[in-house]
Amino acid sequence: MRIVHVSDSYLPLLGGIETQVARLARRQAETGHDVEVITTTPAAPGEHGVTTATDDDGVVVHRVAARVPGGYPVHPRAARHVLARLRELEADGRRPDVVHLHMGALAPTVELALRPVTRAGLPALLTVHSVWGGWERAFAGLDRATGWSAWPVQWSAVSELTAAPLRRVVGRRLGPGAAADRVSVLGNGIDVEAWRLPRVERGSRAEGREVHVVSATRFAPRKRVLPLLEAIAAAVERAPGRLVATIGGDGPQLTEARRWVREHGLADTVRLVGRLTPTELKRLYVRADVFVAPAVQDAFGIAALEAQAAGLAVVSRSQSGIAERLVDGRDALLVDDDAAMADALVRLADDPALLDAMIAHNRSAELATSWPRVLADVEAAYLRAAALAR
Repeated sequence: MRIVHVSDSYLPLLGGIETQVARLARRQAETGHDVEVITTTPAAPGEHGVTTATDDDGVVVHRVAARVPGGYPVHPRAARHVLARLRELEADGRRPDVVHLHMGALAPTVELALRPVTRAGLPALLTVHSVWGGWERAFAGLDRATGWSAWPVQWSAVSELTAAPLRRVVGRRLGPGAAADRVSVLGNGIDVEAWRLPRVERGSRAEGREVHVVSATRFAPRKRVLPLLEAIAAAVERAPGRLVATIGGDGPQLTEARRWVREHGLADTVRLVGRLTPTELKRLYVRADVFVAPAVQDAFGIAALEAQAAGLAVVSRSQSGIAERLVDGRDALLVDDDAAMADALVRLADDPALLDAMIAHNRSAELATSWPRVLADVEAAYLRAAALAR
């Protein structure tokens, strides 16, 4: 199959969309598909122009980069370049079997290229990777003006949380039944086996027998790290000497978070260790017990599900996309608010049998986020997109 991914954001930028599109493209190439990515993200900061190169994973990456203030991955004529590249492929006898477009709340290249792609008769699958929030109203207004929801596109989103607003907009024009068929949920993939790690049990750790709570996140308001620190502080006060925490990540609130930890006398209990590589995260998870996901606007939550694959119990807000893939009381504790998040940490510290049962389950459970299952779901969506194009 010849697959072309179109994404404004791509590596070397690091984020949910960038990482997932790159992983998906690599996995598809490994299974024998002919895969190309078209992006407006430059190969290095400051680079500009049109380049095509094959990366180490066998994925052809076509970059259309412009000099834009702030270094944002935006190009004023990106949609024109996307169509030109698709015509080049067709002229070379490599007409794509599907064009897979990826967007968050705002992706100008994808949004402007979508209609020309469908007019060219190419099967199109569009995946929404971010929570729309207030953008739903804007996209609904755009649909009233352009009728985009009726275009021959297979729509998808990475979770029910992100699919719901898309279904509402599509359903207003096509009806709820048609919206259910046209909008599917395509979760992100995780290399489950790579996260199946050996484990150092609490009684064998040089650090002590405390329940080790961890998180890996971006220190930004949307990720709600400061409320997480407050929940950890409340739990530590109620379970003294039984909880310690390590939080990895970087971002604009890291300095404020470190100051908060010092001012509340938690420096010996809570470590903020900065950004961690995947290898460093794995070393952390080997000696950890619980992963906490405090955000309520996480569309999917790769970090939490990687931690689950590593065998950690998960505490997550019930409103997030993460919670859709967890079962309360079996592999996670799902909580409705921050006070309940603190309660959950205390409960796991007080009930080691419950904690150990969750850990044992997560260390061996088959996960729906494994790549074979995700690739099968994506290919089924490609077939639906092809049927719509016909």
